[in-house]
Formats: sequence, C-alpha cells, structure tokens
Amino acid sequence: MMEYFEYQEENVFCFFEITLEHKVVRTRYGRKGSKGVTTEKVFGDVNMAEKEYERLLQEKKADDSFYFRLGDTYRL
Repeated sequence: MMEYFEYQEENVFCFFEITLEHKVVRTRYGRKGSKGVTTEKVFGDVNMAEKEYERLLQEKKADDSFYFRLGDTYRL
C-alpha cells in the first residue's frame, strides 16, 4: 500500500509518501522534483507494521497543510 501527499511551505512545494510492504514501513519526503529522504522501519510482525502505517496515515490526513493525496478527485 502507498499514500502520497503534497503540501506547500511558503513558495516551496513538498511531498510526503508512506509505503507499507509486509513488515516494512517506508516514508519518503522532500521538495517536489527531488528524490527526497527515505526512512525505513522494519517491524517484528505485519500487524505492528500496519498499525504504524495507519498511525502515520491518520497523522497526515489530520494535518491541514497537506492538500492532495494521490487518487483524490479535484473539485474546482
């Protein structure tokens, strides 16, 4: 599973990506157009990894500075 968010800090566009692969949760973030910084956490079991993924996901969804998630529908 993967979720992708974008946001703007002043005149700089940034991104935050959360990926879940079995027992591994990866986050990647940085300026849009760059490779960004990747962090990886390996958990003892799949349930713990899923809980961490959901925690990060809810944290980003609750943050009003994030304005786009991959797969969202834009409304003008």
